[in-house]
Amino acid sequence: MKYMMFTVLLVWLLAVPTQARQPDDYWNSPRSTYEERRALFLDYYSENGSGHPLYGVFRQAARAASGRPLEMDKMREVISVIKSNRDCNDFTLNCLLRMVYLDKKQSFFPTEIKGSIEECILDFKYWWDDGRRDTTYRCYHTENHQALYHTAELLAGQLYKKTKFTNGMNGKQHMAHAKERLMKWLEYRFRFGFSEWMSTYYEVEVLLLANLYDFAEDTDIRSKAGMVLDLLMFDVALNNYEGFLGSASGRNYAHSIIMGAHNTAPLAKLVFGVGTYDRDEVIAPVALSTSSYRCPEIIRKIAVDYKTPLLNRQRVSMNVEDAPAYGISYDKELDCHLFWGMQEFIHPMAIRMSKQISEKYDVWPYRNYDEYIKKYDAQIAEHGKLVDMHLDRFALSEANIETYRTPDYMLSCALDYRKGAPGYQQHIWQATLGNKALVYTNHPGGKNLRWSPNYWAGNEILPRAAQSKNVVICIYNTPANQKNDFSHAYFPVKAFDEVHISGSWIFGRKEDGYVALYSRNTADLRADDRGEVCDLLAKGRQNIWICETGSKSQWGSFSKFIEAISTASVHSDGLDISYESPSEGTVSYGWDSPLYVKGKEMPLRWQYRYDNPYCKTPFNSTCIEIEKDGEKIILNYNKTKR
Repeated sequence: MKYMMFTVLLVWLLAVPTQARQPDDYWNSPRSTYEERRALFLDYYSENGSGHPLYGVFRQAARAASGRPLEMDKMREVISVIKSNRDCNDFTLNCLLRMVYLDKKQSFFPTEIKGSIEECILDFKYWWDDGRRDTTYRCYHTENHQALYHTAELLAGQLYKKTKFTNGMNGKQHMAHAKERLMKWLEYRFRFGFSEWMSTYYEVEVLLLANLYDFAEDTDIRSKAGMVLDLLMFDVALNNYEGFLGSASGRNYAHSIIMGAHNTAPLAKLVFGVGTYDRDEVIAPVALSTSSYRCPEIIRKIAVDYKTPLLNRQRVSMNVEDAPAYGISYDKELDCHLFWGMQEFIHPMAIRMSKQISEKYDVWPYRNYDEYIKKYDAQIAEHGKLVDMHLDRFALSEANIETYRTPDYMLSCALDYRKGAPGYQQHIWQATLGNKALVYTNHPGGKNLRWSPNYWAGNEILPRAAQSKNVVICIYNTPANQKNDFSHAYFPVKAFDEVHISGSWIFGRKEDGYVALYSRNTADLRADDRGEVCDLLAKGRQNIWICETGSKSQWGSFSKFIEAISTASVHSDGLDISYESPSEGTVSYGWDSPLYVKGKEMPLRWQYRYDNPYCKTPFNSTCIEIEKDGEKIILNYNKTKR
């Protein structure tokens, strides 16, 4: 039986009431200076930050940084959460450790609480190889959790180098244990990007990277953490539209898509001057507002240059079967950490080492390894080879992403990503015309938005999609054993200034941005369970959707855009489709057919880690250059030069 991974945190958050919060304006264009935004954030979050036990520590850190007194009842809750060793308290501990280091520079902790803080740091279980058995489920293994645990262990070891921790190791031993794992994690992120690509967890990674940048005594770790943090900021810069991270994503939640503020919106507002601080879960801005790290100015300029059209292609993560080409082994425990961070626990190349780790340390992302081994053996017996390695719904293997951003809209897609495989939180494509004016499709899970995949986030079965600049084609081919025999689109009517339906097309205008969405199957527009008219539902296990975006500057009036698109030829044959795009020419694609644009076959896999006007770097590079308007930064990982 599989553990209920990663949804535990979201369920807990939604189940516990949070205090009323004063609204914070959403900035669609950059305002003020960094220091002004920093002061604004600390003032706002000190008074309006979450009181939830898991996140309350971030409010307390903001209060300390702004000169306000700590709320001692909340601090005691923070310590209790860490002592409980409940899932996700590694978030809490990393922020508490940040406060401990800041307190060493300028004291703000009352004397009476320092002993309890030290006790919980020394008693914490920092990794699964600690001999103490977990009494509750804890997620160690995702990409963000791995580094959160290692970062906390390094910083704790530095604080108490000669002190014996509860598990019998002293601080120096903990430092060595953490460093061995952190160096691999940092290297993989630089070479391959984040496996949790463009995800809500970017704000968690900002916390751990800022902690390493500010407090690691090892200069190599500090410098490399700074470079990885630069690349994370570059990801957000390239894939945000007016502060909303509207790209395809490896892990996304409904509350980060349909509520008008992505999890990274507070980060974007602090660093780039676009977005909002008005969210319950605010981690990254707390870390950065108390950090010496400053995002390179060239990256900030790229982030908010919405006037210049931008075509960005990125390759992120990797395929487990390609690991030997990158010097990564299937039979080394520490190498397998990379596969677990990708949530590729049961990939046929990794499953036997996964089983070995689980049995050795009693840590179980899966309990039924043997069941999947039998499935792979059966494939080989029948076909002489493995024909389907994509059995793991959680897997975050290589993604090839195209994002096209203009002054009036952004369109993004993960091309040909694990078609037909079971899905989890992967968000395959999205058109963004504003922080609430979003359009995308999915094959939904259940209606409870607390679980993944659900009605508005993730996919029970992944589609096959592709993009050519301002056109996306997305094909669904749902097996007969799936309960939900439909796909649907999120099209929030009230978020647009105009909405028009013509035949199989629905059109939306937001200011000067236009979007058109086609469903081959008849689609009905209805209200969802929240009462919002946003659900464009199309029955049928097989369906093909087309999205084309445009603008006033391109088309003139909205009516001309509607006329051109609605009269364009669309021809389908089974799961193949050909669309005469008024802007891109003939675009054709199929479940098993290549993408053709104007008769030319287009690649679905990029050779570059980044391919855009500011950076063109081959995948697996250890040196990345970013240049704009004569300014340049060079990140050289092996030489540790930033």
